[in-house]
Amino acid sequence: MTSAPKTPLSRDWGTREKYRQPRRKSAKSRADSDVTVSDDIEAAYDLVPSLGEGRRWYDPPYRTLIWLSSGWRRKIQPARLLSTWNKGINYLIPFNEHDRNFTWPLDNWMHSVRVPTNDHVNVAGIWAVELFPPADLPALQRSIARNGWDKQRPLGGADAGNQETLARARSGTGTTWWRMASLVRKGSTWFALDGIRTDLPSVFETVQLRAIQVGDGLTAVIAEFHLSDTASNSVDVAWHTKHEPFMRFARGRRPISYDRRWGTFWKVQSARVALHKEARTWLMDCLPGFFGRHREPHPLLDLLLLDNFDPTRAEPPNVSRDTSLRRRDAMRALGLDLFYPDQLLADDLPKLILGLPPRADSYPAMGEAPTWSLWGKRDAVMKALGDDALAGYGSDPNRAIAHRLVDRMYNLFVMLAVSDLLSVSAREQARIRDEAANKHGKFKPKALRSLRRSLLTLSLDLTTLRRDVTAFWERDWSWDGDPKFFFTPVGGSRRTNRKAGSDEETRTEFNASVRARQEKDFARLVDSDRDLRDILSTVASLGASVDSFRLGRSALWVAVASLAVAIGTMLVAEVGPTSFLGWLLP
Repeated sequence: MTSAPKTPLSRDWGTREKYRQPRRKSAKSRADSDVTVSDDIEAAYDLVPSLGEGRRWYDPPYRTLIWLSSGWRRKIQPARLLSTWNKGINYLIPFNEHDRNFTWPLDNWMHSVRVPTNDHVNVAGIWAVELFPPADLPALQRSIARNGWDKQRPLGGADAGNQETLARARSGTGTTWWRMASLVRKGSTWFALDGIRTDLPSVFETVQLRAIQVGDGLTAVIAEFHLSDTASNSVDVAWHTKHEPFMRFARGRRPISYDRRWGTFWKVQSARVALHKEARTWLMDCLPGFFGRHREPHPLLDLLLLDNFDPTRAEPPNVSRDTSLRRRDAMRALGLDLFYPDQLLADDLPKLILGLPPRADSYPAMGEAPTWSLWGKRDAVMKALGDDALAGYGSDPNRAIAHRLVDRMYNLFVMLAVSDLLSVSAREQARIRDEAANKHGKFKPKALRSLRRSLLTLSLDLTTLRRDVTAFWERDWSWDGDPKFFFTPVGGSRRTNRKAGSDEETRTEFNASVRARQEKDFARLVDSDRDLRDILSTVASLGASVDSFRLGRSALWVAVASLAVAIGTMLVAEVGPTSFLGWLLP
């Protein structure tokens, strides 16, 4: 390979070709004049040689570390020192990859993302939910009293305060849902009759709080965040920005080198996550409940509307593979998945796809948080609804769709949050079990009280929630709205079915699968909780018996010691010829 060019590598999208060296083509590429993937790889290594093959800042340390960890030197060094050299070598590798990432062709889909210039995305709203089982009811009552959300309720027509409405709902004699508060950011041009002007993050114009009562023992509060125009378009700005390769550093971890493709994924998804973080942080601070107590991210749903691309429409058969891959990458940058052969669609929410929470391995910036999405083409949704469907919802179609359709998601959204609650409860149950097994006999009184409180809280919540959630699934939701989502073949999967001679779309109901999974989780958690309580009760009884035996033995020795002290006292109480001590001594 040739040495690295003296001219600095281009760090700009438009001038990369200026510093490019001629490629050495293979026999096949010389014959048909096409550039292959191997040509791009060879050209990239011509511009940026492998680690250690140059005079860059990281080459001398790399060669030194290789020399120290090879040959006869490897045999005389301790394993800990060799591990240190290997860590140093691995630490330097991303810097070499980072320099090479600037040399990849801009038209190579494997290393860059081409976002359609005529398409844009708008974040029309964000919804986050907090749950309040019996153990967290005091926290909800404190939040209502502290935040003063009852001040403007009479202006909105409410005949009772939130505390009274909450008490009635949880006793089974009140309403199943009510508007808890309307909050408007100070300085905002938005107006609400019963709105409370307060300090909100600058990305939000208003926050609408709605409480939904599930049975008698579970209260869910959904916070609907209306974004400012700048925040709504922030993801689109990041989407259309040409992102250069960059290095990501994290404390205690090896640096990560992102090329233009993965760098775009990270930057655009980070812009979306920033909005989610603001919503979750606000809810954690102002209305802590079950997820806040466990320091877990709240279940969240956002609505993303596109200008041109309709994900529910089958692709024409003549679409090239390159075009299809680039479209998938463009959606992947937004944190949306087009790789599933079946998408979640509902007849009540036409032309909108319910996106599952993303996986951290494919969507690194999104993490493992329970983030759901509704997304689709704006005009397709409006056309499917009809001309009069959005009348009375305002002039902004994005917010009109959010008000018109996402209101139908509330009950299902609460049930999705219950699934996350069960996941957190399973982890909490495992923690209680492991602590009880590993620390038995070593508990201090404070730790024992904490274990007892955790076990009581978990048992009480599970017993109550199982009954309430089961009844909630069985209720008639005709008034509240209950969109039924189905796994529906779209795009290439639909064409495959048609080629196979099957025009009928095979659909599996998503809601039923969520309900079935919750029933299994409840049964498993309740059974495990019962077994755990029985075991701990038996251990506590045995422990009490052991403690009683130890206490009785200790009391016997105390009695013997007391007798000895009494005798000694009697002996020395009076000294003389007629005393007991004088009688014993000559």
